[in-house]
Order: sequence, then structure tokens, then C-alpha cells
Amino acid sequence: MYDLFFSSGTGHSLMVLAFVIGIGLLLAKIKVKGVSFGSAWILAVGILFSVLGVRTDALFLHFLKEFGLILFVFSIGLQVGPAFFHSFRKDGLRFTLLALLLVLVAVGCVFAIQAATGSDLPSLVGSMTGAVTNTPGLGTAQQTYYDTVHGTFLAEVHQPVVSSRIANAFAVAYPIGVIAILFVIVLLRILFRVDTKAERIRMDDGVDTDKAVITRTFIAENPAIIGLTLDQVSGMVGGDFAVSSVERGKELLPVTDNPVLAAGDRVTIDLNARDEPRLCIVFGGESPGETARASRRPGALVSERLVITKSSLNGKRLGEMETAKHHVTVVRIIRSGVNLVARDNLRLQLGDTLKVIGTKEDLADFAEYVGNSSTALETPNLIPIFIGIGLGIVFGAIPLKFPGLPHPARLGIAGGTLLTAILIGHFGPRWKITTYTTASANRMLREVGLALLLATVGLSAGGSFTESFRLFGGVWILNALLIAFVPAFVTGVVARLAFKMNFYEICGLLTGATTNTYALDFCRENYGSDHAAVGFATVYPVALFLQVLAAQVLILISCA
Repeated sequence: MYDLFFSSGTGHSLMVLAFVIGIGLLLAKIKVKGVSFGSAWILAVGILFSVLGVRTDALFLHFLKEFGLILFVFSIGLQVGPAFFHSFRKDGLRFTLLALLLVLVAVGCVFAIQAATGSDLPSLVGSMTGAVTNTPGLGTAQQTYYDTVHGTFLAEVHQPVVSSRIANAFAVAYPIGVIAILFVIVLLRILFRVDTKAERIRMDDGVDTDKAVITRTFIAENPAIIGLTLDQVSGMVGGDFAVSSVERGKELLPVTDNPVLAAGDRVTIDLNARDEPRLCIVFGGESPGETARASRRPGALVSERLVITKSSLNGKRLGEMETAKHHVTVVRIIRSGVNLVARDNLRLQLGDTLKVIGTKEDLADFAEYVGNSSTALETPNLIPIFIGIGLGIVFGAIPLKFPGLPHPARLGIAGGTLLTAILIGHFGPRWKITTYTTASANRMLREVGLALLLATVGLSAGGSFTESFRLFGGVWILNALLIAFVPAFVTGVVARLAFKMNFYEICGLLTGATTNTYALDFCRENYGSDHAAVGFATVYPVALFLQVLAAQVLILISCA
């Protein structure tokens, strides 16, 4: 028992690590006006333990830090992979460009502070990653420094000075980054005199987004389409929409029979909000609201939600599904909480929820075809996870030479693993690789990795925290304030004035671009809407990747 509490062996290190994580997570439940520092408490408790003289095995902590970093970034990459490349299209491009602007302004602030004060670049990188609450950036910065200067990250065990300096600056900047983004959001609301109620109504009505999938019923009154089949009208109109039912008087016409339209037919369609005015002109009339009358009559078509759980359908295009054979129509696809219009070229993934129209008998047959078994998704798919991690480490070790840099750059463990996970998450279904994990399983993997990373960083760096803070604390606080406030404020102003973005979109942009989930929770609780979460999800993966890359490039410049 003496060795357990007072030695520095594996058992002692695990015990200390468990207490640090447990106490940190308990403190994370504390909220002040809806704001919590969340997992950052684990880092703070780790530093406190180390300051109080608690020692652990350095080599063991080093291994767990790398392992935690790998788990954290791989789970994020696997989750965001399916939507990563969509961030560069249409509306996502706006968010991507603005996220890039924020990162570039942050890098500019780092160089400006270095020129003005002479601060060392590694510490400023720690302040930058903390100011944007980017834990993977912290791990990447530490790893890049030791790989470049000493040839191996293991050198951190015996020469921890620079690593501790980066971690200490990060620890000081992290809470400032959480609070600063809240201040920027409130300031932007005051500056632009935002009426949150009016902004929310505009978002609800689809004025500021053309991605919302809605259901509308149109009345065939336009003489130009009377006598045409549904397929002819669809080909003539174009756009993303799916017909779910055609009602003629009291009779429902099977959509799969491609009926010929007659005057007065009521056509119910799932469509993008942007296409509603155009379809109203094409058909000639529209009934207000969504229509569900047809689904309530005995023997009529009904709507059900079915989940794809058969691995043979993973990666198939919707047009390859046997919907006509089963006499059903897929009108909407829900993926990770996002509604997608059912297009024939859309590739399906395990876990996708299909909104399907058909008779009860046909739906029962189609449910068997797609699987629709929740238990089938509970079995974890570990092969792509471990193979992906292995490939990520290999890719991260490949040297990349860039003009102007004396040392070759590497993606490193964090960058290589993140990029590999994104690629597997995006292309996996096309390669018939099952990458689906339940939301709870992915979150568990992510949170365990983050907890290990923060706890080990705190325990490793805390021994020098008191002395470092005494010498540099004031400078670190000022640096963090500038790096956290200026980029977010500039990006928010540009988003409002140049891109005419809705206030809720700006909230999602700024919280996502700074990977700040705590600020997102603040927006939800104080402004009463989940619209910000859409912008957050759009920009988060790209912003995370850009921040990790920026941290690595700055460290390489410091080593030049």
C-alpha cells in the first residue's frame, strides 16, 4: 500500500490519473450563468496535483498522452468525415473561408506579439491553441517541437522544459478563450443591434438557409403540367425534391406508377426550402403547412422511418435501392440529425434513417430489405478504427519538404490520424468499409481520449507552473486576451457586413471556428435556439484541421 500511494510505479500513476480525471469531471459540472469550463478542469486538477508534489512515471504519462491524443482526434475525424468535404461546397464555403480568416488573423496576432514583445514562439503557440480551446493543437505543437529539434517525441521525457512552457501557456489561455468568445458574441449582438427574436424567425422560415428540408403540398392548377407524368414534371423542374404522395379526390395514386397529373391533384413533396417558390409557380397552387391526411385513411399510404443496418447496403447509391420493386418511395434521409433530400446519387451509410412512403405491407417488406434492426448497430466495428490509427501514424511520420523551411514538416500523430480518420469516414462507404459507430460509442472514445490527454499534460507540466506563472503569467494572460478576442471579433464583423450572415449563423461560426463547445451551449441556453449548432457542425472539422496545421507550421518556423 505504501508503494501504491508514494511510489512512482504504474499502479501509483494510474491511481493518480484516475483521481485527476474523476475530480476534474466533477468540477466540470459547475456552471456559472450557464457557462462551464468543462474538461479544462481536468487540466487544472492535473496541474494542481503536480504543484503539490504528486509525482508519476514520466514515460508512462508520455505514452498515455500520445494514446489519448490519438483516440481523441481519430474519433473526431471519423465522426466529421462524412460531411467534411461538403464543407467546401455552397454555403459551407462561406463558413470555411471565414474559419480560415479567423485562423490567419490568430497567426498574425502571434507574429505581431512576438515582434512587439520578443516572446518565444513556442509559448505563443501554447497561448494560441489555448485561446481557441484546441487541445489537439497543443499535442501537435509539443510533438512537432521534439520531433524537429531532438528527432523523437520521447525526448520530452528527459527534456520537458519547452513542452511544459507550451502546456502552461495553454492552461492560462484556455479559460480566457472560453470567456472571450462569449464576450465577442454579446458584443456583436449589441454592436449590430440584433433582435434575436426576429433573427430566429428568419431562420425558422428558411430565409437565411436554403438547406432546410420541408414538406409541402402543391395543387396542380398550371395548364402547362396537366397531362404530364410526374417524371416529366420532375425532369422539367430540376432541383432536389422527392414526391411522397399524389392525391386525386379521395383516391391516392401510387407514386411508383408515375401517374399522369390531372387538374386539382394534390402533390405532397419533400424539398429544399429554396425550391418552394419555384415549385409553387410550376404547379400553380399550394396548400399551407404539411399534409398528413392521406396517411390516416385505412389502406392508404403511410410514412415510416427505417434504419439501414445491413452492411451490404453500405456505400450504395439511393438509386440502386430496390424501391420500385417494393413499391415504396424514399422521400428523406436523416444522417447525424441532418435532413437530406433523397437524391438518386446520394450514397447511403449504415445508421442512415430513411423516411419512406408506402402501404403497411410494402413498408414491412422494405424494412426487412434495409435491416431496420437497432441491435445490429450496437456491435462496434473495431477493424477500421485500429487499421485507421495504424495508417494515421504511418502517414504522420512521412516527411514533407516545403520551400523556406530548413526542416521537413510532418503531419505528426495528431495530424496524420485526423486526416486518415476523415478520409476513412468520407470514403469508407464507397470502399464498402463499415465505419459506423453509435453516437454514444464515438462520444465515449472521444471523451476518454480527451480526459487522458488533459490529465497527462497537467501532471507533466504542473511542476513548473508556479514559477512559470510568476515570471510570465501577466504576459500569457495579455497574449491570450489578444489572440482570443481579435480574430473572433474581426471574423464576426466580416461575417455580418460582407456575408450578411444571420446572428445565429455567426454564433455557430465563431463557436465552431474556435472549437468551443461551451460557448455553443451558452448560445443555446441564452438565445433559445439550436440554429447555431448547424453552423458549428459545418465549420468545426475544417477549423480543427486548420488550427492543428497552423500550430505545427508555427513550431517549425520557431525551429528554423
